[in-house]
Amino acid sequence: MRARQILDKAWRWLGEDRRLVEILVALLIVQALVVLLPQAPISNVTSPGYSRWLAEQRSVLKGWTTPLSALGFLTLRSSVWMRGLLVLLALIVTTRAGDAIEQWHAFSRPRRWLQVLSCVGGVLMMAGWGTQTLWGWKESNIIAWPGEPIAIPDRGLTLTPQHSSGALFTERYGLYLVPKENSVGLIVQAVNEREQVLPLSPSARDEPQDELRIALTDETPEAYFALPEIGFVYRLSRLREDGTPIQAQVYRSADGELRAETLLQGSGVLPADDVQLQITRFALPSFEAVHNPGAPVEGIGMLVLGIAILEQYLLYRKTVTQSAEEAPDSDDLSTD
Repeated sequence: MRARQILDKAWRWLGEDRRLVEILVALLIVQALVVLLPQAPISNVTSPGYSRWLAEQRSVLKGWTTPLSALGFLTLRSSVWMRGLLVLLALIVTTRAGDAIEQWHAFSRPRRWLQVLSCVGGVLMMAGWGTQTLWGWKESNIIAWPGEPIAIPDRGLTLTPQHSSGALFTERYGLYLVPKENSVGLIVQAVNEREQVLPLSPSARDEPQDELRIALTDETPEAYFALPEIGFVYRLSRLREDGTPIQAQVYRSADGELRAETLLQGSGVLPADDVQLQITRFALPSFEAVHNPGAPVEGIGMLVLGIAILEQYLLYRKTVTQSAEEAPDSDDLSTD
């Protein structure tokens, strides 16, 4: 008997209109934290990839990195906080749907549709979150070279060139480009004293190329490549986070001897023996690619839930006003 009373009390508590307001406010707070705090592309906090990502965030979050990670604030989309709120939302939707079915004929027409609207909003939010959990992903360090398609090689995607560094939406549904700080783009070419272009090798596995394109980012602040014909190895690195200046060095591959080095504020040349390394510098827009196919569904669900709450408040105010207007008439009749 006591268990039945507890269940009835919990059912009534979940069915109260204020629960909708509380759950919506809590979800909005979580969504705000998702926007304000960096979110890990890896949900498994015990994986090496997450540890590397967390180490990169220490330069930004400082001493807050460890406590924010321990609380799950850097993996909010898959954290216990979000899961708990969605479980509570599911219970609220179930309760309101049960009340609507049981008391459909007792409810007024506006009340019926407000019950349905709140249930639809909640279901859409849960469906959006579930879609994001199943098919969502995130890729950082996406570089946009001027006038060229944007490649996301790990996902096999190529996007049309962005005309603005602040672009967010793409031509693909559910794929967004979140602007980050600009990266440093370098086009390098080796030329001998006879103005002949010498091929450069980006790695031991790649074929030599007449021209290399290099992006120096926060994750990869330096780059190495070789000039096999002469036996040189070049190193380009960012000395500060803002990318200014660039340190350029050349070593002899046989013994590691430093042959020349220079600091570049912009474009420039690094001479060594009879070879000049010509360096052309660009400021490249950098993005974080976020694939969240459930975001529009979740957004619509939050909007529908907000409308239901507002309409319920207006209906409540109207009911209170009507009751206040009828109260004097009732007093007059009882006096007569």
